[in-house]
Amino acid sequence: MLGRAITLGITVLIWAAPAFAQERGTIEFGGFGSVASFNKSLTLNNAYGGGGRVGVFFNPWLSGEFEDGEMRASRTLGLRNVNVGILASRLTAVPIKSGPLSILVGAGAGIGTETNFLHSYGLNGLVGAKLALTNYAALRVDGIVDWLANNNWKSFQSVHVGLSLYRHPKVDVVTRTVIVEGPSLPPAGIMQRPDSVSADEQWRLRRIAADYQRLRDSLAQPRAVSVTQPSSSAALGTMQEMIRFATDKSDLTAESKSVLDSKVQVFRANRAMRIIIVGNTDERASDAYNMGLGERRAAAAKAYLISQGVDASRIEVSSDGKRSPTAAGTSPNAQAQNRRDEFRLLVASDFLVPPAP
Repeated sequence: MLGRAITLGITVLIWAAPAFAQERGTIEFGGFGSVASFNKSLTLNNAYGGGGRVGVFFNPWLSGEFEDGEMRASRTLGLRNVNVGILASRLTAVPIKSGPLSILVGAGAGIGTETNFLHSYGLNGLVGAKLALTNYAALRVDGIVDWLANNNWKSFQSVHVGLSLYRHPKVDVVTRTVIVEGPSLPPAGIMQRPDSVSADEQWRLRRIAADYQRLRDSLAQPRAVSVTQPSSSAALGTMQEMIRFATDKSDLTAESKSVLDSKVQVFRANRAMRIIIVGNTDERASDAYNMGLGERRAAAAKAYLISQGVDASRIEVSSDGKRSPTAAGTSPNAQAQNRRDEFRLLVASDFLVPPAP
């Protein structure tokens, strides 16, 4: 019977933990030694022993506790000593807390058994104190009075001294992983306002800034040099001349390479010049696909210029996809005009011009 009662009490407390304590609750596990003094009319004298405690904090100031204690009691009238078992449950409050010291008061009910014949039940009251050693352990002293309802409310007093250990509630950490699609392939189905800054544009601007930073860092002894404007209007026109692509292709044709070769000559003659290559497509296919195709077309032109000796830091690439047609309509001729690379010129500040070799 005693074993079943202990099991039932622990089960109730464990069930109550998530219901009342959960995130802010704490479970207390305690062990204690005890001494007791009985009303002599119970034919018991003094006793000593020990026990255990399980408690659940419903909030930081209130807990429910379940105790099981066993004591060896001496008897009056020269009778043989007996074992006394005590089962008790109570609500315990913390009305006063100062630093590591907590004052406890509690009230509850319990049952008792004695080896030969005594079976009792009644109420109990508690006054105690806890001294925190760490966040997980504390010393505890309790003074307890039990009144036995079936023995004319006769009482016995006991003192418990022991150690309490605490298991604090777990804190769930939620990790969210955000997957960001590449700048050349915006997520399908996301609409942008015409005046918003696209992810492509932000990425392109960051890359321009990074390339310029690398260029500045590479100049061991930068010096001021007068900026050379494009050598002639013809050279300026050459740099702005577009190249064309076949449908759904980013390969450079022989004609495109010839146009790029003429730009290389202008680059060599104008060392302060920078250029942005913007890839474009016709209106067919999705916006996401065409943004990627425009990027590949611009990258193909840049790769060719680099292969001809133009410094990569002087060239930036971007894509407008099908968003900036130069020819209206969907005729083959209009589509051919829209499949292009455009070249936008920039002139750098003096300090960005590398010294002559």
